Amino acid sequence: MTIKTLIKFHLFDLIFTPYNGTAKSSKSILVECLQRINDERTQNGQAIVLDRHEDRKDELPRNLFVASAAYSLTEKIYKCRIALIRAGKIPTLVNKSNYSIAEFNKLDSHDIAEVTNFYIDVNGKVPVVCCEFNSNGPRINDIEYYFRQISSHKMLRISKSCKASIHMKMPINDVLNSITDVLKFEIKAKPSRLNYLTSVVQGSFIGNMNLLANTIEPRSIKIDAFFRDRGKNSKEVSKKNLKALTFVKKVLSAIQKDNKIAEEIDDFMLEFEREDGTEDIFNLLKGKIEIEAECSLKTSGNLDTKELFEKVSLQFNDYLEEYNG
Repeated sequence: MTIKTLIKFHLFDLIFTPYNGTAKSSKSILVECLQRINDERTQNGQAIVLDRHEDRKDELPRNLFVASAAYSLTEKIYKCRIALIRAGKIPTLVNKSNYSIAEFNKLDSHDIAEVTNFYIDVNGKVPVVCCEFNSNGPRINDIEYYFRQISSHKMLRISKSCKASIHMKMPINDVLNSITDVLKFEIKAKPSRLNYLTSVVQGSFIGNMNLLANTIEPRSIKIDAFFRDRGKNSKEVSKKNLKALTFVKKVLSAIQKDNKIAEEIDDFMLEFEREDGTEDIFNLLKGKIEIEAECSLKTSGNLDTKELFEKVSLQFNDYLEEYNG
């Protein structure tokens, strides 16, 4: 019996800002990046390895490299794979005959890597990326970082910024432009991530979460905040909670500017009231547009990447037709 597993993909635009005085589009910048990656592989037999944690003294390296970037003439999509070289603890092996455990220490010149598949469409106004969700491997922010470095003054000198704009079922701009009151929000994060959130989402609320976490040292901290009594509608409540509204707008604006915040927050859910009096829900994690596909596993436990691309590319193309209008 063939074993199958469900794979989820998220979508995002990859937007580059060219250096002043150049008229390069995000598409042309990305294509140059992919060409540079492929040239390094074909001409020098190497990959371009970048450490996302290069400037962080107290963290393990996060070495990334694009392992392949091939253009599919049939689908008119770039098929790519990005790898994260595993640092720190190495996994152990299990003998399936008796379930004994053995150390996996004979790697010789090899390292263990986690691989994420992603596909890029460059036929629209900006490149659209369909990226596998891999909790152990490279994520959207890693891809954003990698192409930012390739295109920057450090290498190609053709772009001064690179931004991944995630496709959401409810765009953050829509919430920011229409929210008039906060009914409820939930926020959950690990204490180790609260220092970063405090520095980015400036305000006393996250700072107080951080203080509480340092006081009692939980594995994670979650706060549910309610701002309206159950059973009361907007006509019965005239006073808006301006403090909560200001805080929520700060969080949403910060998320919009910095995708890393989505990695630092375990959960963020918002119930809010719009200008027309209707109520709505924004969910940071569950609100991303997704493509799902069942894919066969090879005997080694790895995905059948050919099958995966065939299934996902069909849905990706259907989505792009609607998205590009």
